[in-house]
Amino acid sequence: MGNTGKNFLGDISLFRMWGVQMSPLQLEACRCVDGNIVTWREQDWDYQKCPPIEDDNFMCESSKYKIQMNTAITQYLNNYNDYSENDIQEIVLIWLKHIFPQKISVHSVFLSNLSPQKGAGLAGQNKEEIQGIGKPPIKTQWFDCVVFVRVIPGADVSKTVSMIQGMLIPSYIYKNIILKTNPASINILSVAVYPNVTSNPALTTVAPVLSQTTKSPDTGSTNVTSSTSGTRTSLQTQTICSNTLGFISNRDFGDIFYRVYLNLTMSGSITDPQHTIQQWLQQTLGKCNMDVWNLVIKGVPKYVTTFQVQAMAPVNVSATERLIFELLTKGYTNATISISVPSGEVNIIHIDPGLCPEETMLTVYGIYMWPEMTAQSEYSMGCIRGNESATRFCKLNGATDRAGWDHPDMSKCIRTVSDFDDLENITVTADNSADIVDMIEDLLNEQPDLTDAQLDIVLEKLSEVTEVGTLTTDLSSDITKIVSDICYIKTSPTQVNKILSITDLMGDRTVFEGDAHNMTAPSLALQLINPDTSQFHGLTFEVSSLLNDSTPEIFYDKNFTEHPDKGTAAFISLPHTIESFFPNNGARPRVQFHFYGTEKLFEDPTANMTLNSYVVSASVTNATVSNLEIPVMVTLRHLQNKEDWGIVKCVYWDFNKNNEKGGWNDKGCETVTSNATHTSCSCNHLTHFGVLLDISKTPISAKDERILTIISYLGCGISSIFLGVTLLTYLAFEKLRRDYPSKILINLSIALLGLNMLFLVNSWLASFNSNAICITVAAFLHYFFLATFTWMGLGAINMYLALVKVFNSYVPSYILKFCALGWGLPLLVVSLVLAIDINSYGTSFSRALFQESTAFCWLKNDVTFYVTVVSFVTLVMVCNICVFAVVLVQIHKMRANKPSSSRKGFLHDLRVVASLTFLLGLTWILSFVAWGPAKTPLLYLFSLLNSLQGFFIFLFYCLMKDSVRKQWRIHLCCGRFRQTEYSDWSRSVTLGAKAKGGLQVSSPSMKSETTSERKSSDTSNSGTSHDEFRKRQAKLNGHFTRGHSRSCEWQGEDLQICECSAFVQNVDLQCKPTEGE
Repeated sequence: MGNTGKNFLGDISLFRMWGVQMSPLQLEACRCVDGNIVTWREQDWDYQKCPPIEDDNFMCESSKYKIQMNTAITQYLNNYNDYSENDIQEIVLIWLKHIFPQKISVHSVFLSNLSPQKGAGLAGQNKEEIQGIGKPPIKTQWFDCVVFVRVIPGADVSKTVSMIQGMLIPSYIYKNIILKTNPASINILSVAVYPNVTSNPALTTVAPVLSQTTKSPDTGSTNVTSSTSGTRTSLQTQTICSNTLGFISNRDFGDIFYRVYLNLTMSGSITDPQHTIQQWLQQTLGKCNMDVWNLVIKGVPKYVTTFQVQAMAPVNVSATERLIFELLTKGYTNATISISVPSGEVNIIHIDPGLCPEETMLTVYGIYMWPEMTAQSEYSMGCIRGNESATRFCKLNGATDRAGWDHPDMSKCIRTVSDFDDLENITVTADNSADIVDMIEDLLNEQPDLTDAQLDIVLEKLSEVTEVGTLTTDLSSDITKIVSDICYIKTSPTQVNKILSITDLMGDRTVFEGDAHNMTAPSLALQLINPDTSQFHGLTFEVSSLLNDSTPEIFYDKNFTEHPDKGTAAFISLPHTIESFFPNNGARPRVQFHFYGTEKLFEDPTANMTLNSYVVSASVTNATVSNLEIPVMVTLRHLQNKEDWGIVKCVYWDFNKNNEKGGWNDKGCETVTSNATHTSCSCNHLTHFGVLLDISKTPISAKDERILTIISYLGCGISSIFLGVTLLTYLAFEKLRRDYPSKILINLSIALLGLNMLFLVNSWLASFNSNAICITVAAFLHYFFLATFTWMGLGAINMYLALVKVFNSYVPSYILKFCALGWGLPLLVVSLVLAIDINSYGTSFSRALFQESTAFCWLKNDVTFYVTVVSFVTLVMVCNICVFAVVLVQIHKMRANKPSSSRKGFLHDLRVVASLTFLLGLTWILSFVAWGPAKTPLLYLFSLLNSLQGFFIFLFYCLMKDSVRKQWRIHLCCGRFRQTEYSDWSRSVTLGAKAKGGLQVSSPSMKSETTSERKSSDTSNSGTSHDEFRKRQAKLNGHFTRGHSRSCEWQGEDLQICECSAFVQNVDLQCKPTEGE
């Protein structure tokens, strides 16, 4: 080609020309010969003797076309109307709407060179063919017409051109009008851009009218008004609204918009002024095909009102403005309300909202290209995947009076992005940020366990969203939930800093109204505050509890305090001195607090201590806060209680440690106070804070802790069942509860049953989050706990009195005094605690079955716990151990005096020791010695034995006791298993094995004389009469029967064994002198 461009010789193949530079990837995706620099027609080329050869192998695909044609409009003279150019424009629109399918929409129409030709025929026809014989004469007008259309979806250019051309050739009859296009004049070209419909004053423009929306699953559609009867003002409308036509200018064929300001007064029965005014405006203006949008009212009773009006095309701007004024100033009156609008307080302004721009969106549902659309119109196109449609509304903004796109509705479409590889290939923009976040949520729901590579993709996209996206409160809340889920995924050391950076940047860029906004999710919470610098006195952030779904419950205060409330899970307070780090450019500062409710995220492989608290952080936007004169106060609750010898350390997360992978550092932080449940720290800078615990001295693991919890719950449940059976047995059979030890056993079983039942339902009752309920449950649990140990101690005292102080130990109202002490002492202790500080009871936290903090109603005050629980248990245990030692010594003495020691006797003694161990609660000693390397196995033994204490009481004092089994067989068995009850149950009872001298002691109810009595009666000079000896023995037996059972056998294998044996030994000693006589 020469410089002039006139001597072009050669071939052109796959010729493309664009006005912008494209990347190779964009060129490969472009399938159409789009030329926005040069366009041409075939007849424009002088190809001389070498005609062009069409090549259909190259698919040229386009959605925008320009149609050029020469058209005639013909009327019969007997029904002739002198149509203006504007009228013809509307007729052309009606024609095109009628012949085009749904997938072809008209963008704009240009008419020119309108020339009347009376009596002329249509193009390509003879006059006679039109008129015919006897037909009235006709009038024909020719004009050039340029139409721009859109075809959705885009298709092959050659096929689309042929289709459109075939639609334009047939004649079209509208009322008394015939439209016919000269086929030789039709020229259809694909174009890259549409012209501005108002930019060419030489041409008349008809913009598309948008009132009806047609949708197809396969094609896009715009809203083109159909000028049929009943839906649009006809050409000859005679109603009041016909005044809006007047002289329709070139631009008036699109919908017209106005901004209206007016002041009105209302009177009558008005409940909702906004709804009343909206209804009045819609009724008043709606009858003239006008809609009211974005109504805003202020003031009472004179309402300052503003709104927008959309007048449906075709209308005249000035005429419509006058009509709106007339309709509004008429006011409104009915039986209940009256509306008046003074004519001097109405201002109507014509506005041009423009068009919603053409926009290509890269979404998780695929790539969608939204065309230019007029305000208050909806566009729909088929989903890339699925048979439904995606829609998007072009909305008139109530504040700016400009057209703008709403978010597209793609809820019926199927996502084209189905895995993390697809997610990686998507470019994050401000428009698709919400879609990216939604997709990440879906992927995490489908695949909760991610590889390191997949997690890297997720974190990278979240980082891009927080950098370029518009972070509304809803979008930030969604990101918060995702980060919360990620906290439970095992992360690599390099990913922790990335997660913390995402939450920090999100907190900085989140847009919200007001001074504060918070976002919570399971195991994560953010509190964002825009403080008032003129009244800044510090800030305090506190997490009071974790709810059932592990969602933190957070609070903040606009003051600085050094000490948190009781029961706080995490607390951080900033002094007023951080104000010096606020921006000095006039911008309002932002302070953000973060709370991480899981320790799994913060793993430092180089630390020899483990994180024993949740993590809390504070920061000031665009500032590094350090070297504070007044330190930041931080208090964190321990995840597991610290032992007295435990070592804790206040630390912060150092982003630069471990080659910028992050790790714990204690520089600038000091431990102020630390107890079993909380540690308080002071730090001179802001970052992420935590508390480390020396794990070398606490070997119990989370897995062991879960197993121990399961053992405790199962054991308490089993014990509760067998304690109930034990109580029913002793209460049902009166003969079993005649002696004092049985009555003590009944009271102990009641207290232990209450303790077990309250332990089982404690967490469930605590889940109601009611402070009153939790205090009540904790108080009752404390009461039954103390009552259980009190009755174990009373059992030991009773055993001591029966074993050591057999004689001269009679106590009047013995069992009544025991009951007063056993139930009254715990009541006194609990009452004092409630009177001194009722808040000593409440919600504490424990590590539950699934390693999450679970609410538990118990003592919260450490001092109260050590005074009323630890010291009380220690005192009872010391007493019971002493009694137990005395019993062991006595059993040893009795075994030494036996003629022979057999294996059966050893097993019997072992059973006696075991029964006393559970009756006296000696298994609780394990809690005092469970430390060091043996801590874990001792805790397993402690949980197993103590949770099953009720079962062992049933085993030794019901199942293995002869008298209880006898009563079961008498009253519960039938047939050959049933045992016949003796007529006199206490007729003859052996008090023990025979004494060394063959002495046998009978009960007072026996009528026969004893051997001793017979010997005394046969000796005349014994010095002791037979009557005196009978009185002496009656005194001994009377003392025994007042305190002990009349049916006491060595084979009884219970608490009474030792008592009866001791009694026999003492009787033996008393009887020997008599025998000597």
